Amino acid sequence: MGTYREKRDFSRTSEPSPEVSAPAGGGVFVVHKHDATRLHYDLRLEIDGVLVSWAIPKGPSHDPADKRLAVQTEDHPLAYATFEGRISEGNYGAGDSLLWESGTFDTVPPGEASAQLARGRLHVALHGQKLEGEWHLIRTRPVGKKAQWLCIKAKDGTERPGYDVTVERPESVKSGQRVTRGPKRRTASKAKAKATPRLRSPQALLARVGTPMLATLAQVEATDAADWRFEVKYDGFRALAAVHGGRVALHSRGGHDLSERFPAIAQALEALGKHEVVLDGELVALDAQGRSRFQLLGKGAEERFVVFDVPWLDGEDLSPLPLEERRKKLEGLLARVKPPLALAERVEGTARQALSQARRRGWEGVMAKRVGSVYAPGRGEAWLKLKVQANQEVAIVGFTPMANERPEIGALLVAVREDGAWRYAGKVGTGYSTQVRRDLLKLLSRDEVKKPLVKEAPRVRDALRHEEAVWVKPRHVAQVAFTEWTEDGRLRHPSFQGLRNDKRPEECVRERPRETPVRRGPSARGPHRETGRKARPGKRAAGRTATARKGAAGEPVVLTHGERVLFPAVGLTKADVFAWFQDVAPLMVPALAGRPLTLQQWPQGIQAPGFFRQGVESAPDWLTVTRIRHEARLLSHVVVDRPESLLWLANQSALTLHMWSSRVPHLKQPDWVVFDLDPGPKGTFEELIELTLGLRRLLERLGLASVPKTSGKRGLHVLVPLAPGHTYARTRAFALQVFEALAQEYPELATTEHAKTRREGRLYLDAGQNAWGKTVVAPYSLRALPHAPVSTPLKWSEVTRRLDPTRFTLETLRRRLDKVGDLFAPALEGGQTLPSSS
Repeated sequence: MGTYREKRDFSRTSEPSPEVSAPAGGGVFVVHKHDATRLHYDLRLEIDGVLVSWAIPKGPSHDPADKRLAVQTEDHPLAYATFEGRISEGNYGAGDSLLWESGTFDTVPPGEASAQLARGRLHVALHGQKLEGEWHLIRTRPVGKKAQWLCIKAKDGTERPGYDVTVERPESVKSGQRVTRGPKRRTASKAKAKATPRLRSPQALLARVGTPMLATLAQVEATDAADWRFEVKYDGFRALAAVHGGRVALHSRGGHDLSERFPAIAQALEALGKHEVVLDGELVALDAQGRSRFQLLGKGAEERFVVFDVPWLDGEDLSPLPLEERRKKLEGLLARVKPPLALAERVEGTARQALSQARRRGWEGVMAKRVGSVYAPGRGEAWLKLKVQANQEVAIVGFTPMANERPEIGALLVAVREDGAWRYAGKVGTGYSTQVRRDLLKLLSRDEVKKPLVKEAPRVRDALRHEEAVWVKPRHVAQVAFTEWTEDGRLRHPSFQGLRNDKRPEECVRERPRETPVRRGPSARGPHRETGRKARPGKRAAGRTATARKGAAGEPVVLTHGERVLFPAVGLTKADVFAWFQDVAPLMVPALAGRPLTLQQWPQGIQAPGFFRQGVESAPDWLTVTRIRHEARLLSHVVVDRPESLLWLANQSALTLHMWSSRVPHLKQPDWVVFDLDPGPKGTFEELIELTLGLRRLLERLGLASVPKTSGKRGLHVLVPLAPGHTYARTRAFALQVFEALAQEYPELATTEHAKTRREGRLYLDAGQNAWGKTVVAPYSLRALPHAPVSTPLKWSEVTRRLDPTRFTLETLRRRLDKVGDLFAPALEGGQTLPSSS
């Protein structure tokens, strides 16, 4: 215990001191997920009144073939078996330490823990929530300052080759927290100071944060298997607000500016002018009892911006923080604000108690938010909507005239989107004032069509005048309250609540509440479409016409020749490519924003010749391009700054996008150093992996974090994100210096010799990608190979000899993104400065 005590100042650390009493557990074992200098897992076994501890860098494995390194560390007191928290900066082991696993253990045969430990050969049977079965701990080096052991799964029938428990079960068994933060580094503080000037407007700050987090409709039973916090569910317009440099932006979920519609709220946000912040909340109108009512918006009722989350604050991305930490920061930020700004109201108790209170007080429902969950873009199961009264967003596809010949509608005919088509959802005849009926008639009469655009549209006639319904193009969205869905997919007793100009008709899908419990432990969801349907990896039907959100000019991006097969070997069509770019737009747009692109296009499919294209001669007016002089000629490069830009490129069969390392207007300042590693015609992938890991070690010795990704072919890219102000000359010199050091460390595998005759079959390390105008394949881009591979960001823990880049394809990657989220995001954070010696 002496070593444990010597390394810690218990007046500064939250860890328990040896004097803290703890009952003997009778064979307790725990595993801490500890994000210190590096993320690792600390296995602790109760032996002779202390917790004997080992640091396992990769965590325990269920595969007997994995021989995991386990470095024995100092013994810990028994009280550490319940410890979880953040070890503050300046202390030994600074960083988050989660109680990842706990349970009981014994040796095989029982009762020999002390003797087996002394022999350096432990055979233990663990009984926990994630680790169940037998493991061997074998000392490989004599007892010393840090004895090294191997942790190996026993072949006892519980082994699971191919199952990575640290990936599948990342959460704490105590709090459910999933994401960890390591210690703050000096470069991180510089990152805040230097990265802020890049965000030159509140609009740019909103673009940096990206798509908001969305909730899933659920029954109360869905909350039975995890820990939740509850808030009032407000009935209004979802909005994101950004404050930067004393200026304010207030946008709808779809990116529409709401400042003019809610001027008092935009003005109130200026009170936060000292901060750089993004707030997520709901714009609501209050009735006489103080309850939010969607139908009162814009009708002169008292309005509020009710804030429930803060994904960005003062230069720091808060989205990886647990829900409760973000809420604490939000409460501190809004402690002194006054109406029309307000903090979302918490509701205490269980889900059933919260919902019961919602019924008594006349609320729409409550929001259930999973404890420990991160703020992740798109729709997932960390936030659930529990409603008292059902309501649904529907597309207006027609109307019936008023029976008494007044210039009013009698009822709306509505539909929802299902499998790429409109499905009739019923007739809405109540909930209107006379003025609303007249306004709707004027609005809808502009869009009349001869035939209904609805699947299985019924023949609807007015009962008195026997006049057929008027069908219209689905351009407008209504919100309706109703009692239930009928068996044939119609709304029972629907009532009109108002128009929603913050939603697109294509987003109107039938919400089906989740009934089964959400599994314990929060998970960051990948990018789903805002319709709420999980993106399917299957193929799109040939010939389907897909329409995305509108460009700035108001014209939709329409897919043409969607039936054309671009990848014959796997049967993927242009429609599949269009759908892929649509699904990954929330991840690709932030990575590509401001960067000139070079395109690789295959309009006749990859079996026919493709071509490179730097400049575009003709493009829609709304598409952003930048004019750049290349020696004697000016070229117009496409710049992706919205999802529609990606879809336009998909319709041009631009499968592979090559991006600059710098952005407009600072094209001479790269955002990262690029290390492009390719095994070449004679090298092996195993050699490439060895070199890549060597490169990582060199960078870490320089204090530089890096982000790996596959090239989509045989190579790997490693990016070192930088703070603003670096030049291409400096990044190229640094890359060359690092590559030369790498070649010296691996002289038989790699060389920086430019002449092919002098390479002698070794992998060529080329720093030339770090030059003005040079490009690197964008993350999530497709490559023109038969199986449709994708350039895929990686965790460093995946860069091993078992890595197989060929498994990351258009058909498989959606499922991966649902699990791991956006692994490229750290490459966009910058903040690092290259060593002056470079």
